[in-house]
Amino acid sequence: MTVLFVTGHPAQIHNFRIVKQLLEAKGHKVVWVSSKKDISFELLALYNIKAYEITRPNKGFFSKLKALFVNTAIIFRIIRKEKVDFIVSRVSPFAAIAGKLLGKRHIALADTESSGIYDTIFTKFLDSLITSTTFKRDLRKDQVRIKSNIELFYLHPNHFRPNDSIYDYLKISKDEKFVILRFVSWEAYHDKGLTGFNDENKIKAVVEFSKFAKVFISAEGSLPEEIEKHRIKIPFDKMHDALYYSSLFFGEGASMAAESSVLGSPAIFLNDNWSGNALDLMKYELFYSYKSNIEDQLNAINKGVELLSNPDLNSNMQEKLSNYYKDKIDASSFLTWYIEEFPKSKQIIAKDITYQNNFK
Repeated sequence: MTVLFVTGHPAQIHNFRIVKQLLEAKGHKVVWVSSKKDISFELLALYNIKAYEITRPNKGFFSKLKALFVNTAIIFRIIRKEKVDFIVSRVSPFAAIAGKLLGKRHIALADTESSGIYDTIFTKFLDSLITSTTFKRDLRKDQVRIKSNIELFYLHPNHFRPNDSIYDYLKISKDEKFVILRFVSWEAYHDKGLTGFNDENKIKAVVEFSKFAKVFISAEGSLPEEIEKHRIKIPFDKMHDALYYSSLFFGEGASMAAESSVLGSPAIFLNDNWSGNALDLMKYELFYSYKSNIEDQLNAINKGVELLSNPDLNSNMQEKLSNYYKDKIDASSFLTWYIEEFPKSKQIIAKDITYQNNFK
């Protein structure tokens, strides 16, 4: 069959690229549609994925309304041109409407609990919705909950192979410890009304962590002059390798914090909103969450010092990670099966949710 993937944010490309490979290996055709968000098309090129482009709306109601009509029309035409049988997305409103009009089966994933009415509306157009067991919203009565998360679609050990050439890119030796700091711009929709570390504590974190390891910073926008020299300079596709080999992740980026955790590097995360996934990772002590107030900023820095000064940190993390993976499934393999066998797969899971344990 022909399967259409619809993505926007670059993280969504990671989300589905393994499923694409698995489907193509089984003889299915894959068609891809994406908006041009940040490095999305550079990432698609890296993975040799040819994609149709849809427009990305500006801020404002009328811009979003126009994009809804334009992109729905584009996807409508692509579905007919490519003879698409099946649609997979992250609750794309354009794909939801076009798919419904053409009677195409559509499965979507949801993992952003702060999406509000957006997902509430467009999940109604789907044939099936898949979320993690840790997802805190009930969007449909037949919502399929799997023992996994978005990061495990591409970072599960069945699919991810770290490359230690990252040390060459970082210009450090393989026996040198390093940490990754991440500071965001707080301009995303789900960041509305939130703030992060102040400049004083960004500098303090760098000073304290530098006593134990080399410090690299990934940042959106400017940094205090005192720590600009720590900005990381590696190809965009090498960040997962950096997170895997790092001794600690520290910062404000939710996705990178979760990625670090499932790769075995402890993550210290600062945000006033803690997702269900964050709470789950905290349960396994792979992830430590703090609020944005000054006291918690300092507590977060102190926790980082505590972890970095522990000589048994790596062995402790591997034990915790092993316990974590015992409870999780290979999400990409599960979704591949779910698409191929749909709607029978939906019926199987509805009768026995533990069937997902076949995809470890």
